[in-house]
Amino acid sequence: MSKRRLAAAVAAALVSVTRITAGAVAAPELGAQVSAKSSANSPGFAPDNESPFLPVIQLAPPGPNRAARAVAIFERILALQRKVMFHPEFAESIDPMLDHLSPRQSTLIRAAALYSDSDVPWIVQPGGIHQICITGEPRGADYYYSLAHACDVQAPMDHFLGTFSLKPIVAGNDGKISSVIGNIGGQMTVDTVGLGGVIDAGAATLRYDHGDLKAPWDTVAGEFNHHDRAALELFHRQTPHIAAVCDRYADYRNILDEFDSPSGPVVLFNLDFDVRRDALEKYPHLKKFFDQLADSVSARSAITDPQGNFWAKFAFDHGRIRVTFMDRSGLLAPFDANYRPAGAGIAIEKMNGGNYHTTASVRVTALGMDFGLDNLSFATEFTREAHEVKFENRMDSAPVLIAPPGIHKVIDIIAGQFLQTLATGSGGMRTHARSNDSGDGAIKLEAGSHAELAYSPALGFLARIGDALAEAENDNVRSEERALGQEFFDAFVADYNDARPAILSTDAKAK
Repeated sequence: MSKRRLAAAVAAALVSVTRITAGAVAAPELGAQVSAKSSANSPGFAPDNESPFLPVIQLAPPGPNRAARAVAIFERILALQRKVMFHPEFAESIDPMLDHLSPRQSTLIRAAALYSDSDVPWIVQPGGIHQICITGEPRGADYYYSLAHACDVQAPMDHFLGTFSLKPIVAGNDGKISSVIGNIGGQMTVDTVGLGGVIDAGAATLRYDHGDLKAPWDTVAGEFNHHDRAALELFHRQTPHIAAVCDRYADYRNILDEFDSPSGPVVLFNLDFDVRRDALEKYPHLKKFFDQLADSVSARSAITDPQGNFWAKFAFDHGRIRVTFMDRSGLLAPFDANYRPAGAGIAIEKMNGGNYHTTASVRVTALGMDFGLDNLSFATEFTREAHEVKFENRMDSAPVLIAPPGIHKVIDIIAGQFLQTLATGSGGMRTHARSNDSGDGAIKLEAGSHAELAYSPALGFLARIGDALAEAENDNVRSEERALGQEFFDAFVADYNDARPAILSTDAKAK
């Protein structure tokens, strides 16, 4: 049984939700709030001789020695991330829980049945709520997780508190549980930076998304030409360690496209590459897993505004990965279905509110047939105040099952009620990510999800079979995932260390 399991899943949920939502953008209907920040008045694209690590400065508030303060913050972040991502350790007290709870999404599928499992070391709360609580803390080079006896503990700095709770919903007079309300979440208090600083640094990074900004301009998206070659040359010159690792694992089809406009060049960051399977030979278990994934899975997602314009698109197509967004003079901008500009850029670091929509789909091809889910749809509200940033996401419609006509009815009987309840039960599935700066140097990070989970014996049975098949290689795959991730992390740190003197020198220039 894998030692990462639910503890790592809860921790990953916190990191993943924060990472995804922190990079999102508000709708252009709120552009009037920042209309003075037009592309004509923007800082523009960064010069080729400027380090792409300079946005690190945005992590610290303005004031004397800002670069030195930002570097100190960033290096504390890197040190903690290294422990959390690559050196998790688990106490023996977690083992009883791990024997019954899967770290995968199937835990949610089987949640109603797990609620009544007496072998799970539940903490029983008033109202019949069953809880699991996990704490995490840095210990030397590791990040150590253990089972807690209460969920209301006060977590010290850099400590993690994760919770998983189930509240029953009783159907009819027979006393049977028809579904449970599930909550999973995590929180951590840090002295580094909240979501606002991450947004500011991300916005500043947009200035570095360009190739040569010279004619001849692109006329269609996706053609590899001098713009892409210039971008790759810049990438290798400014961040040689990261570029070398990327070259090892990616075959590039395209990097970006550059178009002319009356207000100046428009860059479509249009990264399109195939994962080099031969490069994964050094990680045999991970390669086997990825080969199976690439042979059968395709997935897509997009962030759109109320007008139907795109702000970002992502795709995984049988091992081919594509990431697309538009950059107008260093500002994130909307684009239409044909990848043409659909409005002025917006300074996302100046936004104090907005909304956007995210849709996704996933398909698995087996025996020449497609199975999967379509219309995974979330509406998001974003607010940013002086000391708080919030992203509130709500599933706004039921996912649509994908299956061949002859099988669709059977799949719908097995999973349809579960998906309908997920989307509409108890207000529908909701997720959130928040950060709150108390003003005394402590920043509370929080993320979680809430959903009603229907009791589905047939779907739960299939989930258990999937768990059993995946478990055989689970430890080896995750170990090799960490090793691969550490290659990229170490390369990033190496390039950062090379750029560190240039970052610090900005303090002297500011005096």
